[in-house]
Order: sequence, then structure tokens, then C-alpha cells
Amino acid sequence: MIRVIALDLDDTLLRSDKTVSPESLALLRRWRAQGHHLVIATGRPPRTVAEVLPRELFDVPWVCYNGAAIQIDGRTIFQDLIPPEDTRTIVEMIQARLPDCIVGLEVDNILYLNRAIQRTSPYQVADLRRICHQPAAKILFFQDAQFQEIMADLRPLLQALPASTRALLSEKYNLVQILSHSADKARALEMVVQQWGLGLEHVMAFGDDVNDVEMVRRAGLGVAVANAVAEVKAVADHITASNDEDGVAQALEALLAGQLESGVG
Repeated sequence: MIRVIALDLDDTLLRSDKTVSPESLALLRRWRAQGHHLVIATGRPPRTVAEVLPRELFDVPWVCYNGAAIQIDGRTIFQDLIPPEDTRTIVEMIQARLPDCIVGLEVDNILYLNRAIQRTSPYQVADLRRICHQPAAKILFFQDAQFQEIMADLRPLLQALPASTRALLSEKYNLVQILSHSADKARALEMVVQQWGLGLEHVMAFGDDVNDVEMVRRAGLGVAVANAVAEVKAVADHITASNDEDGVAQALEALLAGQLESGVG
């Protein structure tokens, strides 16, 4: 039986205008009113989760940074960070091999960028070599070019990453995210639900991008929104409507009506 809903935010629960629809919020209230659990599982840092999530959902667990941190009631209870020595190595590699890239470090819920860009969320411009002495939740870099245009330079860089790390490439945003090799939404989500005496087989997980693949695959009921990338749809048990068509609400309503089953008793 499904007892937990795990929700990615951007392009999944959130509409394109970065809001949660009244329909989705109403279904989530119904779900929680029946004594079930809800978890947010996102690539966002905690500070930007708070910018878009309705306040009534601030009391649910947040899996942030693609699984590199878990926050409950504003308190970080788990972190899986990149060691400082590997952070420095990666930053130097990126700046040497892709000097035109925007490079960022997520450290202590602050985003540091190597230069100023047009961005709505707050960040600090810094010499990243001065920040590298601290463990990082995420290293990211991006530029205007499509991945295909820089793949000749990108491939050897990714192959040279320290063994403590792994890379996520999202063509939706022309963005490379580097995490601890063990940081993953599915792993962090499993840690959360174990506190309730449950396993991933009791989870209905929603996602749209490559960082959601393992969570959707391992969940008792994995759901891809219609706007998801092919990798997520390939592992999903069910494909719902898009984020702008209240896909989360439609699937959750079907679950509550007994029209979606995980096969777990």
C-alpha cells in the first residue's frame, strides 16, 4: 500500500510559473488528512524551496540538493557533501578546461558564482578558490552552448572527476551538476521513510528530469509527468499529465480512488 508521496518540484509539482495549483494543493491536503506522509525531493537548496513551496508544506521533510541533504522543520538532519580537496580539484579542472563556463558552489545554503549573471535567486560572486576549503553540497557549471557543442571538452573532464563524485547532466537547462557519488534522491528518500517504519515500496514518487530516475525507478509506484525526459518515462510505472495540466493532482486523485496500484500489500 502506498503511504508516502514523494514530489520533485520544478516541472513536476510546480507549474511553469513556479506556483502550486490549487487543485494539487487540495489533493495533498486530502492525502495528509488521511494520515499519510509527504516528502519533497528536489535539486533545489533549502533557501529556494522556501521561496516556492506553500507554507503549509514547510513541516514535511525536504530532500534537497538531489539527495545531498535532508531538512526537517528547518533543521538539517543529514548531509552527503563533496570533500574540500575534491571540490578544489574539480573547480580548477573546470576553469582550466572550460574557461567560459559559469561555475558555482553550493556551500552552507549559499550559492557562490565565479562571475555575475542574470539570475532571480540570490547568489554571491566570489573567487571560488577561496571557498574551496569547505565541503560543497553541489558544484555546478553551465553556459549558453548546447551539450553537443562542448561534448569534446566535456567528456574528458567528466571522466577525470574524483571517485568521490558523480555528474548529472540535464539537457533541459544545459547544466552539469556534480555531487557526492552517493548523493541521490532515492537514497535520501529511503532514509526518510525508514523513520516511519516504511520502505520505498510504500512510496509513490513523481519526477521529470534525470535526477529523478532512480527515485522513480525504485519507488513502489513511479510516476513521470508528461513533460518528463525520456529516461524518466522509461522507468516509470505510470505517466500522468504535464506539470501545467495538474499531472500530480490527476495521479493522486486516481490513487485515492483506487485506480492506481503499486502491487504492494
